Amino acid sequence: MVDLHIHTTATPHHSSWEPEGLAAAAAADGLTTIAAADHNTTAGVRALMAAGARHGVRVVPGVEVDSAFRGKLWHTLVYGADPEAPELLALCAAVFERNAADARRLAAELPAEGFRLEGLEGLGRAPNVADVATALARHNPLPGRVIGENDEEAGMRFLLTARPGAYRPVGVDEVIAVAHRVGGLAVLAHPGRSKGIYAIPADADDIAALAAAGLDGVEVFYPSHDTARRTFLLALAAAHGLAVSGGSDSHHPHTPLAAIPPELVTLLDRLPG
Repeated sequence: MVDLHIHTTATPHHSSWEPEGLAAAAAADGLTTIAAADHNTTAGVRALMAAGARHGVRVVPGVEVDSAFRGKLWHTLVYGADPEAPELLALCAAVFERNAADARRLAAELPAEGFRLEGLEGLGRAPNVADVATALARHNPLPGRVIGENDEEAGMRFLLTARPGAYRPVGVDEVIAVAHRVGGLAVLAHPGRSKGIYAIPADADDIAALAAAGLDGVEVFYPSHDTARRTFLLALAAAHGLAVSGGSDSHHPHTPLAAIPPELVTLLDRLPG
């Protein structure tokens, strides 16, 4: 069984899977292949590969990159590349650098326009755009706020819709280009997930445009994808010659790992090695 979307403690701030514990849990669950897919870092890949070798589990090197395309935010998974490839490391660094630069600009501009921002100094780290968005929504009435949104989602919605260019992540096309230059494959993560402004489900035009940009695959099997969404994505994958992937997106031991039959994960056939 296969799970190609798992986060380790290398994911900043919100994952608790230690490499050794993850490899042991995967082996106990009967998984033969897993992937490290931390957010914007490959720092945990080698440790998980070593742990996997001790427990008889193949570990595919991977990374999940914050990105954007055609005005929407996406996560792009890169698989099969050397985790220390300089160009891949530079891409990951660019994600953090661009985000921090946008946050600094917003933290200067918004108060000058009369918005209150409080609490950014107490984070213990440089604020990112999501931090600014959270502070913005917490301390200011924002037009168009959707019932049920938390502060981060409401703030990000305001920034992305009312202030074009406020957040300028790397493009999915940039991620694809880097992935191919370092010998990896680029896969669109959880394209059917719905999570407010952060994850608007991909439509057929989105998938077609990304395929034209060189996308290699789509994550069809994902916990929140129901049967209709999986069927829709499988049809689009077949139409555009995209590989099929899947995973749990587990960040913690209390979140179950996936157990996807390997014959359904056609991405495995395209991975180097």
